Amino acid sequence: MAWALVILRIIHIFAGVLWVGASYTMALFVTPTVEALGADGQKFMRTMAEKGKMSRRLGMAGGLTLLSGLLLYGLLFHGVAPLNTGTGLALTLGGIFGILAGYMGGRTGRYVKQIQALAGELAAGPKPEVQARIANLQEQMARNSATATILMTLSLLGMVLSEYFVI
Repeated sequence: MAWALVILRIIHIFAGVLWVGASYTMALFVTPTVEALGADGQKFMRTMAEKGKMSRRLGMAGGLTLLSGLLLYGLLFHGVAPLNTGTGLALTLGGIFGILAGYMGGRTGRYVKQIQALAGELAAGPKPEVQARIANLQEQMARNSATATILMTLSLLGMVLSEYFVI
């Protein structure tokens, strides 16, 4: 069981670093740059989504983070955390925030797919109703991504502070 904990923890940490790091990179650097570039920024985002497969890869990182975290939780606490301990409470809350972040990330992925489908309709020429729908989806996706980043931060804090949290 010790090897299982080590392997799961390595997977959890590395996948989590990718997932959370990408979220912060998008929020702090990529999104403001894309917004400043206007139409060229939209081309960049479309290329990153299609060629870089960003949504799929981050979905995999998020899924690995969540799955390994749930397995770690089960191994450590046999499925039931002692909520009367600081460690148990902090890891439980961190896990809940992580699961919620994963849900929000899944929604973001669905927005990306919808935007890609609508962008195909614009190949024939500009259509104001399609452009308005894309803009609406982009707004929803931005709010969703910001919420997911906040939830990831809370999850990360729960895990980092779990050893020091005393009730």
